[in-house]
Amino acid sequence: MKLRLFALSLVVVGAFFAGCEDTGTNTPVTFIPAPPSNPMAVSLSETSIRLKWSPSPSESNTAFKGYRITATSGAQSFNPITTAPGQTIVDILGLDAGKTYTFTIVAYTNDTVSSSISIDWAGARRFRGIRAYETASTNGSGIRLSDGANLTIANGTQWDLCLDTRTDGGQDNWAFGSPQASTYTDAQGRFIRGAQAGQLAKVTTVFCDSTSPQNITPYFVVADSLEGVFESRALGTGKAHRQIMLENLQNQNKNVVFYVMTAEKNFAKVLLKAAGGSVLQGTAPNRYVEIDYSYQTAVNVPYALISRVRSIGTPRIVKIGTQTLR
Repeated sequence: MKLRLFALSLVVVGAFFAGCEDTGTNTPVTFIPAPPSNPMAVSLSETSIRLKWSPSPSESNTAFKGYRITATSGAQSFNPITTAPGQTIVDILGLDAGKTYTFTIVAYTNDTVSSSISIDWAGARRFRGIRAYETASTNGSGIRLSDGANLTIANGTQWDLCLDTRTDGGQDNWAFGSPQASTYTDAQGRFIRGAQAGQLAKVTTVFCDSTSPQNITPYFVVADSLEGVFESRALGTGKAHRQIMLENLQNQNKNVVFYVMTAEKNFAKVLLKAAGGSVLQGTAPNRYVEIDYSYQTAVNVPYALISRVRSIGTPRIVKIGTQTLR
């Protein structure tokens, strides 16, 4: 279901109760539905998002009418929209790019509403089919997330992510992630060769499984598409923040989604795509990986803002050859 929001005056949703005279008989109990739960969201574009929630346990009651969704952003409010019982996924269109909204969901009857659940979310720009090529290729091995540009080493200081296919200890170890963690750069994250030699690569944070220094494996989920990965809280919450690569991609045969933050504090959710049982496509010397990603053009907006991501300074570099994609 796709619904479009239109700005109106403040909307107040309340519970309404019918008055009853004291006649000495039993007073009917007003039915108030149980609330839905587990609000989640995913960005579809800069101006649209998809909401999902778990249904109210009261759906089987004959008085139950469905769900009502309201949206606010600062002092701005919107007309409520409704869905029928059982309809717990809805697309919200017509949002303002770069703006965070609070979406509030209640179950309702003709006369009453449940307590509410809510989630904060923002739309994000979507890029599809962006490629990074192997090190030996004359095509670019790096990607600039702000516009999806494929860049060569001559523009390496503009890379947000890169593909590194150099061997590690004589063994293949295809890796994708933070430029400072690649073999293009030294232990301090400075480029080693070419016109960029001596210059720092950009600081790109990849979120990892734990805040423990001993656990620095990139956090990822297996998914068919970005649209299939809903979130319930701010990206990066409870995760370690490292400059790290997803390694041994020559052994990876499924799509994976991982999360990054650029040096400029723009958040992105990245789908590393597999086809034919491998994430490595094409033929040498122009093999490549392909990604789809959603990119938050507003800084410091990690989609859901239930809790702010703490300031992390400059995340530690974890050089290639130390961790693998599980």
